[in-house]
Amino acid sequence: MPAVARTKTKTDARARAIAWRHAEHARICDVIEPHEYGTSVQCTFMPSFWHFNSLRVEGPDPGVSADALVHAADVVQGHLAHRLVEVEDEEAGRRLRPGFEALGWAAESLAWLRLDGRPDDGPEMDEVAFPDTRPLRLEWAAGAPWATDDEAARRFSEHEDRTAELRGSRALLAPDAVGFVSFRRDGDTAEIEQVYVTESERGRGTGGALVTAATRAAGAAETFIVADDDGDSKRLYERLGFEQVWIQHVFTRRPG
Repeated sequence: MPAVARTKTKTDARARAIAWRHAEHARICDVIEPHEYGTSVQCTFMPSFWHFNSLRVEGPDPGVSADALVHAADVVQGHLAHRLVEVEDEEAGRRLRPGFEALGWAAESLAWLRLDGRPDDGPEMDEVAFPDTRPLRLEWAAGAPWATDDEAARRFSEHEDRTAELRGSRALLAPDAVGFVSFRRDGDTAEIEQVYVTESERGRGTGGALVTAATRAAGAAETFIVADDDGDSKRLYERLGFEQVWIQHVFTRRPG
C-alpha cells in the first residue's frame, strides 16, 4: 500500500477508535454535557467507575495547561472522589503529562490497536455468561492499585457486571478456568475488552489464544483492543496482527 494511502487508512481508523470510545460513553453514561475543552461524561449510578466519569479533551491540542484542566475537572467532578481527564490528541497528551505528574496525578498512555478482519483459524473456547468470570476478575482486581480493600474490588466487579449488560458483552473461558476474555460487537466493529490469565499460567500462550478466539467469535470486519503503550500486552497483540492506530492519554487523581 502506498505511504499516503496507508496514512489515510490509519487516520480513518484513529477516528473510528475515538468514535467507538464516544459511543461507549453514550451507551453507559446518563450525563453527557459539552465543555469548554470537549465533553464531560458522568455515570451517576456508578460514580466510582472512573472511566465513565471523566472530562474528555477532544480535537486538536487546545493549548490548555495541566493546571487549567485540573481546575476544570474540580468544577465538573467536585462531587466525585476521583478526578479523570482523557486527552485525545497524542501530542497534547505528551505535552501535558509532566504537568499532571508534577501535581501528583497518575498518567497512562493507552495504545488503541486494530485488527483488520478475523483470523481464519484458532482455538475454540467455551462461552460463558459474563458474571461467571467474576472470580478471575476479583483475582485481577486484588493486584490493582485502586483496590484498597476487598469491598472496593467487589464493588468494581458489580459495576463491571452492570456495564457488561449495558454493552452487550460476551465472555470466553480458557480451559480449567485459568483465564478469560470479554468482548463485544456493534455493527461491523468489535472490541476485545478484557483479557486476564491467572499468574501461574502466564507465558504459555493462553492470553494470545483467548484474544484469537474472541476475535473469531466476534466475527467483525475490524476489532479494537487497548493496551498500555509500554506494556508487554501491546507487544503480544502486535504479534497477533493488531496495529496501533491511536494513543489516548488518561490522567487520574485517585481517591485519597
